[in-house]
Amino acid sequence: MIEIKFFHDVLCPYCFIATRRLMNVAKDYKDQVIVRHKSFMMISSIEDLKDIAPTIEEARELFKNEFSILKKYIPDYDPEKVINKGKIGYIWSLPPQMACKAAEFQKGDEGHWEYYKRAQEKLFFEGEDITSDDVLIEIAKEVGLDIERFKEDFKSKKAKLAVIQDEEEAHAMGIHGVPAVLINDKWLIRGVQTEDYYRQVIEDLLKNGGEPKTVNLKAYWEQ
Repeated sequence: MIEIKFFHDVLCPYCFIATRRLMNVAKDYKDQVIVRHKSFMMISSIEDLKDIAPTIEEARELFKNEFSILKKYIPDYDPEKVINKGKIGYIWSLPPQMACKAAEFQKGDEGHWEYYKRAQEKLFFEGEDITSDDVLIEIAKEVGLDIERFKEDFKSKKAKLAVIQDEEEAHAMGIHGVPAVLINDKWLIRGVQTEDYYRQVIEDLLKNGGEPKTVNLKAYWEQ
């Protein structure tokens, strides 16, 4: 059995690509691979965002540039069309990450992944403010969560602590950016990888008792 800890942020365009690739691979190894979802905050506070983007217009320009990263992977993607919907302004990582944890409280890692995937679609394709309570609750409805329980959890101290604990774990492993994948609490893979690469890693580790033989991996403490 292989355990993969996938560190990501809803606001991260690279995570959007990595999520779909890892999801496609993981479903082929359901009985051999467990994916644990871990939160990481690219924008830890509104104040941090305002330091680099003092106005709403500057914040939208910043996010348009970030969203443009997706054009590398999705050629017909139009970040300007998304941003011009006017709903995205001062958004930050904690609210949607706490909402993902609330989903996880109900449906485990699969629930986290399903909620996270839909939240990213809302952000990157529908231009929704995924820090808005209404949007976060709408996502919960769409993915079939118990709404009353979600409302109790998505702003709770428990959810906030879960996000903070994930981030502390990431920093302890030398992870300071996402996406990042930690395998069996040892092997660290940074950045966006191809589906073929993820498959090669999984096959190598499964065949060799968790130790890489054909793929060059490094432990987190070696990076």
